[in-house]
Amino acid sequence: MDILAEELTARAATLRTEYGIQVRTIAADLGDLAVYPRILDEVADVDIDVLVCNHMYTPKDTPKILDMPLDVHNAMIDINARAYVNLIYRFAHLMKPRGRGAIVIVSSGSGLIPAPYTGAYAANKAFQLVFGEVLWYETRGTGIDVLVMSAGLMDTQGDAFARYPRWQIADPRDAAAETLKAVGRKHLVMPGYPNRLVTLLNTRIMPRRRAVTFMGTFMERGLGKGSS
Repeated sequence: MDILAEELTARAATLRTEYGIQVRTIAADLGDLAVYPRILDEVADVDIDVLVCNHMYTPKDTPKILDMPLDVHNAMIDINARAYVNLIYRFAHLMKPRGRGAIVIVSSGSGLIPAPYTGAYAANKAFQLVFGEVLWYETRGTGIDVLVMSAGLMDTQGDAFARYPRWQIADPRDAAAETLKAVGRKHLVMPGYPNRLVTLLNTRIMPRRRAVTFMGTFMERGLGKGSS
């Protein structure tokens, strides 16, 4: 599922060619509550055993919280929070009677470490993380495995991360493989040693205020911004 129909079609074609699998696509704006009945209708003939929530929306210019229009804040909440709840709620209720299923919620290290200039995004990711961890606890014994993946910087944005330290940027295939191995075994996974190291430093070693200041400087350098 994706809102970008052309990219979705191209990705589906690549998956069919490379892996010889069947792929069904649904072009939809997950921020629109009216699309969810249609989504369920389009997959009514198949059992969805694994749901991966990895959609996100954030403005490319990464403005400060008060510089970002209010409608953009609301759109981010619609897609990065409400859409997660709506997908998970609906598909979990289909999995529960079958007594099996897995839900993977792709959150981010920014949900644990406040990241200036992406503050609204980080807050959305914190929601996903807490929602997922609680859901893991509450679904124990139902046959549904819930896993939250706390991602670090991923090599998925072309040259967008060119100013960030290369050692911190993970290969998404490696992260996906580590995440899949954790399904049914853990409730939270942080793929990659650099990701775990940065999270440890910012959440366990540095005082909270210093961690926020450190991340502010880190983000300013990475995004090419000044502190004004």
